[in-house]
Amino acid sequence: MSDARNDHMSDDRGEGFPDVRAEYGPESTRTPEKSTSVEPAARPASSKVPAWMRSKLANDAAHKYDKYGGRRAHEPASAHVQDTKDPYAKYAGVSESTAAPDPYAKYGAKPRLLAVSRVIRRDPEPEKPRRNYRPKPSKEPDEFVAEVAAYTSVPSLKGQGNKFDYKTFQSNISHKENKDINSIVRQHYNQRTHQSRLQGSRTRSPIYKLRNFNNAIKYILLGNWVKRRAPNTPLVLLDLCCGKGGDLNKCEFVNVDQYIGIDISEASIREAFSRYSQNKARFIPQNIQARRDRDSKRYNFEACFATGDLFTYTIPEILEKNFSGIVDALFPVDTVSMQFSFHYAWETEEKVRTMLTNVTRSLRPGGTFIGTIPSSDFIRSKIVKKEFNEERAFGNSLYRARFEQQPPEDGHFLSPYGNRYDYFLKDAVDDVPEYVVPFETLRLLCEDYGLILKYRQNFPDIFNLEIPNYFSRLNKNLIEGMKRADGKYGVEGDEKEAVAFYIGFVFEKVGN
Repeated sequence: MSDARNDHMSDDRGEGFPDVRAEYGPESTRTPEKSTSVEPAARPASSKVPAWMRSKLANDAAHKYDKYGGRRAHEPASAHVQDTKDPYAKYAGVSESTAAPDPYAKYGAKPRLLAVSRVIRRDPEPEKPRRNYRPKPSKEPDEFVAEVAAYTSVPSLKGQGNKFDYKTFQSNISHKENKDINSIVRQHYNQRTHQSRLQGSRTRSPIYKLRNFNNAIKYILLGNWVKRRAPNTPLVLLDLCCGKGGDLNKCEFVNVDQYIGIDISEASIREAFSRYSQNKARFIPQNIQARRDRDSKRYNFEACFATGDLFTYTIPEILEKNFSGIVDALFPVDTVSMQFSFHYAWETEEKVRTMLTNVTRSLRPGGTFIGTIPSSDFIRSKIVKKEFNEERAFGNSLYRARFEQQPPEDGHFLSPYGNRYDYFLKDAVDDVPEYVVPFETLRLLCEDYGLILKYRQNFPDIFNLEIPNYFSRLNKNLIEGMKRADGKYGVEGDEKEAVAFYIGFVFEKVGN
């Protein structure tokens, strides 16, 4: 889903993809040999591909979809291919002898739906938005056009003094009770993206310190657990539910060479691409060793962005439509990052398994899956202590979680899936449906998919244990943005409980 809460807690900058975009355009009929890019014709398309990718792109791509269970390019959409050598079959819970023709069939994926992805193409010089520019609404969902007026009517804040210092975010999703969670989340973060441009200085936000705190947590998690395979190999990071590109600065912090961002919100993806384009280094050496001298104020990595539903479709279904050859060229990746969004998948077992399949099949052996989710232990303690009101809600002045149904007294739900609550975080999340993530269930499921738990900690403990190692390494503005009234650093008051709601985790891919 939309970096779902990745952005309400982040203020970092965004990303894009090597100039293979010029070679692999968005039309499904394009091939590397027949590029119709608008790039200067004087340069052959192959010269735009980094040297470390050329050998891979030269290989026959006939089997590019095998490990994801997708169809091959030369076959009709209705065809299914039996692949008894799929090294990932054991993670899908199917033996080689009984493997279904399409390992994604049990998860409900549709092989023909490659068109679900949308991509933002890179222009030579991105055009700056006009003053009072109103973005064109997406063609989906249908309600989007009607909702634009609700958040583009915010007064212009520039030069208005204190009259419009800051406008706290509020969503306006009509007939929410009749929509599925995908539609609600997509519309919520489309609105969040557009309104954030008109709110004013983010330093005036009531959760400014909380946002900085959560950004520090993600710097720590990525800084400790993102590792490249070998010294002179490119470091590739796949950012699932990337939102507006809030973790782009963190990718530069850990020296990423290639970034891939996917999100369900088209508005968020456009914002992420814009952030990346505005801050990308003018020259990025193709030689990995030459990238050691990085421009500290720019993004020294290549990036690409696509819109897609990661809880329903496979990675190739989302990416290959617009980035032909990307799976061969860049996968498996070193790290999969998924921040403040996995909880949306826990509506059904199908969605959780589809996401975990995408994670494990995208990772190299030894690669890491890094994420942040609501703490099931924290939620259970609130239920057991009966710290909720007659509306089945708990929280404080900053956040609120309200259960759809009366939770069990012991805090243990009969099913690990579908345990819904509506979450509110001031100036960030406006009563969006989420689902409890029972961590022990997650751990056991991950083991089935070849992912072994390496680290788990709640946010306050991560900060207290690790911040001494990062205090001098993090951006000064980020550190100062966590300064408390007593002169110390961190969160205070109601912010403490709001951040204790979350945990960070790291799983490592084992086997093939």
